[in-house]
Parts: sequence; structure tokens; C-alpha cells
Amino acid sequence: MGRHSVQIDLPSGTTWHVREAGKKLAYRAQLPGARVFDLVAQSLRTAKARGVPAEDRFTLALPASWLVNSPAISKVLRRWALAPHREACLALIDVFERGPDEWSADPGTGEGIRLCVASLGQEPYVTEALSKVLALVVPEAVPLMPAPARAFVLGEAAKDDRDAFGRIVDWFARAASTHDAELAGIAREHRDVELTAAGVLDRLLWFDSEGHTHFPKIE
Repeated sequence: MGRHSVQIDLPSGTTWHVREAGKKLAYRAQLPGARVFDLVAQSLRTAKARGVPAEDRFTLALPASWLVNSPAISKVLRRWALAPHREACLALIDVFERGPDEWSADPGTGEGIRLCVASLGQEPYVTEALSKVLALVVPEAVPLMPAPARAFVLGEAAKDDRDAFGRIVDWFARAASTHDAELAGIAREHRDVELTAAGVLDRLLWFDSEGHTHFPKIE
């Protein structure tokens, strides 16, 4: 599977050609924080399947977000863990768990997402830090969103737009579903930790947008 290219359309209007996925995932798995993050993600998927509610999974995800270099300081994570910010985060989780077909049916959902994200603080890193929490709680909808990943998906000019979070979530959830068979095939060949199709897409997005700079060039 790693030898084949997956072609994914991006909101920026370009096409992402995913190549050598197996090698890229293997490189990423060498990073201690990334490896533990993946183990936490797997445990939280198990917890959800066993009926652990979203509010508990969200609490567990807050400190685990630091494993992938979240820029949020502890005071910010504490703020998000308490009312009213906790309720805003849980509202986002509820929307994202319902999937893109349902949230796109409500014309007010996009504005609701923008308002929730904006309510979480004025720190310039809110989008990135929030994504690194929610990628553990709703991994089928939310990828990691550091600035390079946002520019990769939306284009440099749009990476800091107020609707960037919602646009990337919508694209990511649909792309993971559209390319489920190809991505699931890549996931089955990855031996370091159990990944889902969406998990593969998230990790390859990180690798191709910035992660490749940490490793030897893949020929």
C-alpha cells in the first residue's frame, strides 16, 4: 500500500498526492511523544466503545495533548476544563461526533463552530491547541492543526481565518470517509500501533506539511 499514491482534493484547490505512506508512518512512530499520543488515542477509542462519556474522555485528552507539542500552557487547559469553556468544548464534540452530513444540514452549524472556538480564548494558538485535544476525542473529524497543516489544507492566506477550524474539520471528515478503503489498508500494514483510517490521514497530513523536515528524505 505504501507504494501507491492516494490523491486527495484540498480546499485550497490543489490535490494532495500521498505517497510512501508506510515509510512516513514508520518514521513518525520513532518519535516518543507521537508514539505515546497514538497509544492514548487507541485507549480513548476503547474507552468510547465501552461507554465512557465524552466529558471524561475530554478531561483525559487535555494533558495528553502536550505529547504532540501543544502550545497551550497549563492555565489555558485548566480554563478549558472548567465552566463555561468546558461546555463549549463538549458542544463541539457533540457536533463533530454527529458527522458532516448532519452538521452540514444545519446552516447555523458553521457559525456555531466559529463562536465556540472564539469563546475559548484570545491566544493566537487556540486553533492548534484545541485541535490537539479534540483529535483524541473525535479523531474521525478533527486532525492536528498547527499552522503548517492549516496552510497545507487551506492555503497560506486562509490558515488563520476565523472559520479555519470548521473548514478543516469538514474537509477532513469527508476525506477520511471518501478514502476510507485506501487509508484503512495503510492502517492495517502499520505495525507500531493500531490506527484508524482517519488516524492515518491525520498523521500523514502532519508528515507532509511539516514532519518530513525531521527525517531523512524518502526516496
